[in-house]
Amino acid sequence: MLSGLFLSYAVIHLLVWLWGWRLWAQTGRPTALLLVLVASTLLFYDNLRIGLGRFIGQGELLYALSVPAFAWHWSMLPLLVIAAGALARLAGLRWAQNRLVMGAFCVAAVLLSALDIPSIFSMQLYPACLADTLRYSTRVTEAQLCAGSALVISTGPGPLVAIVTNIVVLVLGIALWIQRGWPWLTVGAGLMFIAAGAFASSDWSLPIANFGEICFTLGYITTCAHFARQRLHGRL
Repeated sequence: MLSGLFLSYAVIHLLVWLWGWRLWAQTGRPTALLLVLVASTLLFYDNLRIGLGRFIGQGELLYALSVPAFAWHWSMLPLLVIAAGALARLAGLRWAQNRLVMGAFCVAAVLLSALDIPSIFSMQLYPACLADTLRYSTRVTEAQLCAGSALVISTGPGPLVAIVTNIVVLVLGIALWIQRGWPWLTVGAGLMFIAAGAFASSDWSLPIANFGEICFTLGYITTCAHFARQRLHGRL
């Protein structure tokens, strides 16, 4: 059951998120990790509402439960760009120590927010089905039509902010791999990039992309904790 897969994603996200807070407390409460954890707060919820959709059914309740997931995504995702700048500084990358560079990361995040936040106030969600799942979404492909529905929605907020954020984190991951010998942010962000990009036209793009989110979040959290621990022990 695909619903069961999303429910398992929800459990994994919640466990990773709670583990991340424990790492945050153990490694000197680094700002970079704090930002990652805040930005990923509702990832478990997003998968939970998809996994439970078939049991709740179409209607106002499932619609209302879906709204926070989109609103959080559109407002919080750019925090990961600021986290990338904070992580670069935390890891001791020379180019990141200049305050103007950190300012550039913050400006980029604000600009990305300006693209997505207006979508919160014009949000329109439509029922979408895949295998045994039922959810509300901004877009509905022909393969995701629910029984008795012929409403294909191809317009709506695009993935530009998510793509740019992923690229920023991936580039930072490559820099950390080259300059610090730490590959895991590259692995996590790279898997997210492949999952969201290479399978974008697949009927199964949603579960694949959501698996990529787990890899991305896990790579980001472990990387922040690693360099925070290094700095805490005077190795940077």
